[in-house]
Amino acid sequence: MNLPLSRREFILISLQLLALTQLPGCRSSLPILGKDPIKSPLMVEDHCEALIHWAEKGIRDAVLINIDTHDDMRWIHEKKVDALRDIYVNQDWQRLRGAGGLGDNGLYHIGNWIYAGGRLGMFREVYWVIPFEVLSMENPDSKMHRFLDEYGFNQEEIKSFSRSDRQFHGTFHGVPLTICDIRSLPEISSPLLLSIDADFFPPYSTVHEKSYLPSLHELFTALYAKKYRIRDAVVSYSVNGDYLPPHLRWVGDTIGMILERPGLIDEQSSELLTLLQQIDNDYRGTDTAAMLALLETWTVRYPAASLKAYKALAHTLRNETDNAFRAAQESCIADRRYCTLLPYIGTYHYSGGSYAIAEKFYLAGIAANPGMANGLFQYGHCLRQMGRVREAIAVYEKDEAVNGSFPTGFLITETYLTLGDKKAAMASLAKAIEGLERNRYAEVVNDETARAIYAALSFCDREGLKELSAVMRKNPTVVSMFSAYPPKRTKGNTVRG
Repeated sequence: MNLPLSRREFILISLQLLALTQLPGCRSSLPILGKDPIKSPLMVEDHCEALIHWAEKGIRDAVLINIDTHDDMRWIHEKKVDALRDIYVNQDWQRLRGAGGLGDNGLYHIGNWIYAGGRLGMFREVYWVIPFEVLSMENPDSKMHRFLDEYGFNQEEIKSFSRSDRQFHGTFHGVPLTICDIRSLPEISSPLLLSIDADFFPPYSTVHEKSYLPSLHELFTALYAKKYRIRDAVVSYSVNGDYLPPHLRWVGDTIGMILERPGLIDEQSSELLTLLQQIDNDYRGTDTAAMLALLETWTVRYPAASLKAYKALAHTLRNETDNAFRAAQESCIADRRYCTLLPYIGTYHYSGGSYAIAEKFYLAGIAANPGMANGLFQYGHCLRQMGRVREAIAVYEKDEAVNGSFPTGFLITETYLTLGDKKAAMASLAKAIEGLERNRYAEVVNDETARAIYAALSFCDREGLKELSAVMRKNPTVVSMFSAYPPKRTKGNTVRG
């Protein structure tokens, strides 16, 4: 029997319904991308900070669009997934924050945080927007399979993917993943999470032969056309780890501004943004005279850390080391986020064989930010080149603690061998091999790492360490190294593939 509602009951129910429409997850209260401001998007240094942020906000069963050069979907061992799940279920957010990092004991990091979120039930579906033109090429299926292979997906994982129009759909260990580009953005009516990594833009700009401001305009024009409803947004700079050059932090800043002011893309660019774009164009064209002329005219009006960074780079290209050092320090003082410019320039000089100059920049960067990991690996190389072997080991060990034992553990082993310290070399080698075996994505990408692994193999052969030698020789990373970096015969260091 249905009884009529009293006026008081009707009012109470109406108020309850009204209150429900004001909840954060309600359709009517969510901003539409391109129409409404995305207030205070989270701006982070490392992309994996998004995992902590969304865990704390109680995000569950969400659709994620990740605009990024990298997939951030690296596989995580089940033991680590279980440990993460225990932390997540207990809502121990402080412990979750401490569990991140590329070190051997980290449970998640910048390369696998999306996979972690998918396995924890935070993301029900992931769209990865890539900056490359793979989907526009002839035979896109084979090109995409090769693309995924180069990104470290194994053949079993690649088999799950198939193409539909300009999208590649698959499942990565239970997490639905679709790969697309800005011309094949998905149609999504449900509210979603938006994640943008500033490191998307250097390759996009290069591939499409556009400066950064036009590239930003193209991306956001495509996004606006979809009228996505945004639950939350995160922007990552990714300067840590050198995924984005430090002088391009302004690109990340601009992404944040556009999210907060959606009409910005159709307005005339501000004087400062126009200046930054012109100076960057001159830098990419190595026109240092034009760069310095512009900077001389405008830096009094705009004493921005970003402009001081470009000044340091202009002087670096001109081999005006003192001026470059002074400008880099000024940029760091103006904004500590730009202190990574110092080791960045240090690595430029290391690569050119100017080791003493390189060290000056590395030391200044460490002094400005003792916890900085940027450039540690290269600084270790630099110290070795200068004959300061024990100092090199100390720096390598700092890098190993932050970034894991592969490949740095092999560099440490090789360095101990140059000192004739077999006991220390053995301890380091055991740790290095353990790290290699655990790291499914380990890859030899430079001569220094290849040389160190060959030195370790030679050591095993000389000392009769057959078990260690066998483990290394059958490891897929080492097998690939034999063809990519054929062994060089040197006195006392001959290795067969």
